[in-house]
Amino acid sequence: MKSNVKPASATQSQDYQFVVSRSSGAEFETDGLREEFVYRDLGLADATHGDFHAHIIKAKHLDGGHNGMHRHHIDLQFLLVLKGWVRFAYVEQGEVLYEQGDAVTVPGNKLHELLDYSEDLELLELTSPAVYQTVRKDGSAMPTPGQKVRIEERTAREK
Repeated sequence: MKSNVKPASATQSQDYQFVVSRSSGAEFETDGLREEFVYRDLGLADATHGDFHAHIIKAKHLDGGHNGMHRHHIDLQFLLVLKGWVRFAYVEQGEVLYEQGDAVTVPGNKLHELLDYSEDLELLELTSPAVYQTVRKDGSAMPTPGQKVRIEERTAREK
């Protein structure tokens, strides 16, 4: 049986680094995109020189502000619900509820809004690239959080 999977080029795979992110003693940062969440960087941005980013997102509290409709200037965003549930609204898809074990791949630049989430929410999020701009529906820029600034500084030095 012939496989449709193409092997990665030797050049591509040699550019990426081997990085381990241990859960024991891992710290969650508070300066991510949303103040109601905390974020644990998994080291993928450093390993891929900024091509990808991965982090665990946990709910910190339920009374945070919502960002309204916005879009990320990225190639893709992938979410896997590890615990709890979360509800988003997308311009074309409407409201969608994701529960534990659900995964979604969202193409870049798709207008969306976080509507609601459980107190025990935990998500795995992957993006490409690692650092990107977020823009509100009206076109105004949303501030880049400190976490993304630090990733951009580290990956810029590596290139």
